[in-house]
Amino acid sequence: MARLPDVEHRNADVTVNGFEMPCEIPADHGPEPVGATPFGLLAGSLAACTAMSVRTFLRQWRIDPGEVEVRVAVRPGTPPMMDRRVAVTGAVDPDMRGQLATEVDNTPVTRLLRDSVSIRTVLTTG
Repeated sequence: MARLPDVEHRNADVTVNGFEMPCEIPADHGPEPVGATPFGLLAGSLAACTAMSVRTFLRQWRIDPGEVEVRVAVRPGTPPMMDRRVAVTGAVDPDMRGQLATEVDNTPVTRLLRDSVSIRTVLTTG
């Protein structure tokens, strides 16, 4: 749920699964807000979904993923673009790395977004 108190406010109160947080709608010509923004929340969803999918995929193949870190940056423009960097500290052989890259490109949130926004991914493994 999101609630915007009135026309003058740029902060929406967002509730996700009972967790509440403020979300600032960026001004057209102002500095980037320091807190959560709508695109920031979208980037966070993509990052979390990717990290969980990578870990689950590698564990299914009995590969210790080690630490999995996913960073997503939103590049403004028309249309906007997302840069996703996926780093896995565990050792992944070249054949499995190709399968992992396919998995990353087919996570649930990636599938939801890919027709609306370009997602450029860089995958590194230990």
